[in-house]
Parts: sequence; C-alpha cells; structure tokens
Amino acid sequence: MNRSWIALTLGFCLPTALAQDGVGDLTKQELAAKLNGVDASDLSESPIEGIYEVAVGTNVAYISSDGRYLLQGEIYDIDTSRNLTEQTRSSTRTGILSTVDRDTMLVFSPADGDVKHTVTIFTDIDCGYCRQFHRDIDEVNALGIEVRYLFYPRTGPDTESWAKADKVWCADDRNTAFTRATGGGAVPEETCANTPVSTHYDLGLQVGVRGTPAIFSASGDLLGGYLPPGQLLERLDEPSL
Repeated sequence: MNRSWIALTLGFCLPTALAQDGVGDLTKQELAAKLNGVDASDLSESPIEGIYEVAVGTNVAYISSDGRYLLQGEIYDIDTSRNLTEQTRSSTRTGILSTVDRDTMLVFSPADGDVKHTVTIFTDIDCGYCRQFHRDIDEVNALGIEVRYLFYPRTGPDTESWAKADKVWCADDRNTAFTRATGGGAVPEETCANTPVSTHYDLGLQVGVRGTPAIFSASGDLLGGYLPPGQLLERLDEPSL
C-alpha cells in the first residue's frame, strides 16, 4: 500500500518505517516518535488489548503496541452498539468548539428564552441547503433549538462567498443582514477589520467539516447536513453516540 496515501488518509506524517521485526511493546513516547507530528499525549489505550488509539484533532487511528501496525477504521462496541471511534471525534469537537466565543457567532435563539437544545452550524451564505435551513429558522427556534452559526465559505479565502460573510459580520444588525443575504437579498456594503470568518473557517477544518451546512450537537456529534426542523429535533432528542 502506498505510504503517501496512508499519511493523507489518516492525517499523520509517517516516517520511513513503522517498526522493525522482533520489537516488543513500546512506550507511548517511542510509539509517538514513529508518527511524525504525534505526541505521546495523543495516544491512549483502546478497548482492544495491545492496541493504542492515536487521536490528533478529529483524525483517529490505531497502532499496535509494538509499533508495527497502523490501523484505520471504526471500532464498535457490539454490546452497546456504540461507535467508540466517533465518540473520540465527538469529544475532540466539543473541546474545539467550546473555545469559540459566543459573541463571535451569529446566534438565533428561541424568543421565549426556553432553550432545550443548542446546535453549532458551519454555514455558507451561498449554499442552497444552508439557505433552506435558515428559511425555517423561526420553526427551529420555536422547537426550543438555539442555533449558533459559524462562517464556512466553501470556496475559501478571497472569494465572493468569503466577502459576503465578512460584510454580513460588519453590518450593524448581523442577524438581519444574514437572514437577508441567505434569502438572496442584498448583502451589506459595510466593511470592517478583524472579522471572525477566517477563525471560523480554520475551526471548520479542525473539526472535519466536509460540506455545509455541518450541524454539530452540544456533545460534539456530527448530525450531518441539512435537516428539516422536525427531523433535527428528533436527532437531538436521541441519546448521544
């Protein structure tokens, strides 16, 4: 198997060789040294004896205790039907998203203040499904769901979508400007310095956003892309992964 492909898929930079034949169990420090960019603190014991979990951001893989085998895939607990690998990703996402200052988000809350669930959504003003979701924002809020938007222009920096996000942030009434822009209306002309768009975009890359909207629960579970209000509530009412 091509080693460059392994590194790309797992998100780790691999050295020339993982291990030599006949090597016994290695320490976490020794195992980490075999994976460039990985610290010993990124390794933890997995539910499988002789296998360590390697988690760098939302990239999760597994390495044998002798350092010879690197595994990619999902580990499920058959007794509980839980995806243990996804639990690690969710925990990581929760930690990353908890660092975001609420004041740097666009927040749409239930009018009566009765918040039953909170979701964080990476959104793109020019994304059709993002626009569809926001058309239902009043119904979403009426179900007791608070929506916290982060900007994720899929086309990247120095593009029209990115400029729209910057201008929405610079508007006097950001929520109204966002609603108007996602509805296909005029985008504000105001510009300002130090918008959070770049920070939001980088956060999206860290938590593994692949498309928009990317909806995350308060526990870090990736609920997927567009969901109608009723289906979103059903997903949020389900037990966590």
